[in-house]
Amino acid sequence: MNPTCSRFLLLALLGAMVGPGHLPAAPALSVGSAAGVPGATVPVAVNFTTDTNAPSLQFDLHYATNYLAPGAPVGGSALADQLVFYTNGVLPGVYRVLMLSFSNAPLTNGVLVYVPFTIASNAPDHDEGLSLSNVVVSSPDGFAVPATASGGVLAIASPPRFTAITRTNGGVTHLQLVGTSGRTYVLQAAANLPPPQWTALQTNVATNGVLGFDDPAPVGFRYYRAVVVP
Repeated sequence: MNPTCSRFLLLALLGAMVGPGHLPAAPALSVGSAAGVPGATVPVAVNFTTDTNAPSLQFDLHYATNYLAPGAPVGGSALADQLVFYTNGVLPGVYRVLMLSFSNAPLTNGVLVYVPFTIASNAPDHDEGLSLSNVVVSSPDGFAVPATASGGVLAIASPPRFTAITRTNGGVTHLQLVGTSGRTYVLQAAANLPPPQWTALQTNVATNGVLGFDDPAPVGFRYYRAVVVP
């Protein structure tokens, strides 16, 4: 075989072996979406996806200070033996989290931390954007690993009110609620309280502030609640 041709085939084979399909995907951080009512404390997840060995990282979570106040983070399933440090004093509206493993145990896919946000009792009905910056993911030897980041939304909505509940001859229970126009709500049911085991029954959008739900086959006693879908 021609030596030049042989070299070309070898290079082509090596290129196929280390091509895009075999390269590890960049680590990705994302802020989960959540919903809560004024006065409540809502955990917001910061998620991590990776197939790279990364034992340590840090990020800044940006939020508006008008109606939100964050608390101490709670470690999630992506942590191995990482210690979690945080500060809310970098700048107003900047919440910095640092995760370190002194044994170089790698982070895994899942939730890095839950950040509890307390919503002001006077907060109006609106969506609060949450974004990430200053993301630094470190390899075991201390080099920075390129990563991507995406934000989320904390929906602040006034709690819906049940205004009517009726039972048809066919056994269907109809519930009517008043909520925020344009918001999406999910009706949940539980057979016992406490502890409640809520089951989602139906999702609906409030039109002109009014929405209805049907429970087609209620069995025994039922407890109902409606929650905002972020």
